[in-house]
Amino acid sequence: MKYAMLLAAVAACAPVARAEMGTWKVPSWQGMCVTSNAFYFSFHNQIVKTDWKGLLLKRVAVVPHGGDICHWNGRVYVGAWEPPKQKGEKGCTSIRVYDADTLEPVKERRMPEWQNAADGITCLDGVIILGMGMKDWNGSDKGHSNYYGKFDAETLEPIGKPFIVDHGEESSCGAQNICTDGTYIYSCYYTSDEAARTPNFIVYDKDFNVKGKHLFGWTHGVDVVPGGKDGAVRFAWATTLNNNWNRKSPIVSQVLVRFAELKNGEISDMSRYIGFKKPMPR
Repeated sequence: MKYAMLLAAVAACAPVARAEMGTWKVPSWQGMCVTSNAFYFSFHNQIVKTDWKGLLLKRVAVVPHGGDICHWNGRVYVGAWEPPKQKGEKGCTSIRVYDADTLEPVKERRMPEWQNAADGITCLDGVIILGMGMKDWNGSDKGHSNYYGKFDAETLEPIGKPFIVDHGEESSCGAQNICTDGTYIYSCYYTSDEAARTPNFIVYDKDFNVKGKHLFGWTHGVDVVPGGKDGAVRFAWATTLNNNWNRKSPIVSQVLVRFAELKNGEISDMSRYIGFKKPMPR
């Protein structure tokens, strides 16, 4: 009933009670996913679980760099990349799995043979879809060809080899956040030039054919919220203010969760509903 009321409030664009959870002294907000009773947020170095009002339920430390996060069948999955610790070493892409209630680690698939950085992740029909970086990415390259991989959600065994998707827009770092409504796959990217205002949110069908392109402000987490009406798809998305990528000296960042709607080929921001502001020590 509470979930239905929240969805009704979102649908009517009426503000839900503002919540206080965090202004976090942590390096960079990375991803977010939503269930009927919880939000899960992924940072570089920790995972946070809250209720729909922003009340902190659980918080655990993880090895950097944790990327995007998704929920499936009582577990949360994180697309992760451990960068080289020193010159001459190689990085390691991985999928990390945690219990959705306790955030205790369940399993992990490490892929040291894959040197591109992984970030975006979602689950569709029991298959994990992982954003596995850009073609020929070297830390400064730009382009629009991105690698994706598919994995069995139970065993984490790969389904085929990573494949390239060309969405036709210049971006950097590959897919940052991925989500799905069960029919379409939604993937967002950092744009190479924000001032150019190129589309950063691509809609794919299940075969990764491009079905739509949009410009919107999410790069720190997005997920589909069930309950859209009249053909609309609703999203919850997180945005970080005062973000600082300097991991040695992180600053307090303010994070807001907003809602949006995709309808008739247009995306509209449905205002700010949940503000995570309360300071919390690292």
